[in-house]
Amino acid sequence: GRLTRKADVYSFGVLLLEIVSGRTAIDFDPDVGEFFLVQKAWEMYRSNKLVQMVDPVLNEIRFSEQDVDRFLKVALMCVQQKARLRPYMSTVVKMMCNEIDIRNMQISDPGLITNIMDVKIGNPRSSSSSFSKMLSPQFQTS
Repeated sequence: GRLTRKADVYSFGVLLLEIVSGRTAIDFDPDVGEFFLVQKAWEMYRSNKLVQMVDPVLNEIRFSEQDVDRFLKVALMCVQQKARLRPYMSTVVKMMCNEIDIRNMQISDPGLITNIMDVKIGNPRSSSSSFSKMLSPQFQTS
């Protein structure tokens, strides 16, 4: 629930997954219904099918499967559940540029936010009435 550098790294990981897959963070598939992109990427990684996440539009251009695989793995490293395991952005850039070999790096389970109502804003002791006081008058509720 706090904004930190590691939260920014998580967000970058989600963005990278969105770019490579051509899907949004929360998407709908007629066969499986609503799904979370991070969870889908994790499942594909676990079953060694990560490259199948690539946006079909990218198939029209030439791309290196190795590059795409690396980008998706970097994205998964960025969304690991434990913030301390997420790389710094400077490291992310080096991994994406292939300056750091990631083939033997461990990737742990991603952190998933499946219900936005579970995310706490600000001080956990604050009530919704104190939150509404922080809003500008046009958004306050009575």
